[in-house]
Amino acid sequence: MNTDDQNLMEASLLTLADRDHGMPQELFEKFIADHPQYAPLFLNPEAARDRMTRETLEVMLGQAAGEWWVDHTVVNFIDLHKNYADFSPQDYAAWFALVINTMAARAGDSWPEKASAAWQRQADMLVEKVAATEAVTGTAQQQPLPS
Repeated sequence: MNTDDQNLMEASLLTLADRDHGMPQELFEKFIADHPQYAPLFLNPEAARDRMTRETLEVMLGQAAGEWWVDHTVVNFIDLHKNYADFSPQDYAAWFALVINTMAARAGDSWPEKASAAWQRQADMLVEKVAATEAVTGTAQQQPLPS
């Protein structure tokens, strides 16, 4: 748990306020432009982009907060995406970096100092979890819920 990062990340979201309109579409279009091989995999991009953006922000905030469900969410991301293609840890890293950079650009001068670094620390930990899960299992397996 990193409450300093969590606080910075939450504060940075507040700076987006009315500047987040259309952000999922922008993110998805930029990601697909950089990774065109994945474009045909998204049968309903309108639904995917909103969900991908929301779940990305949730899991990064959850990682900073030390939430118990983050590891399970990472496994679910891997399971879901393996139904479509072999997304690598580098693909996840690229998506996370795109989200962070887009939020910072949209917030402009309102973006808190060190907020991007806080988001990136959480993204880096999530990418490590993706890589570790893929290295150990080859294909993700569901983990039991904590008792």
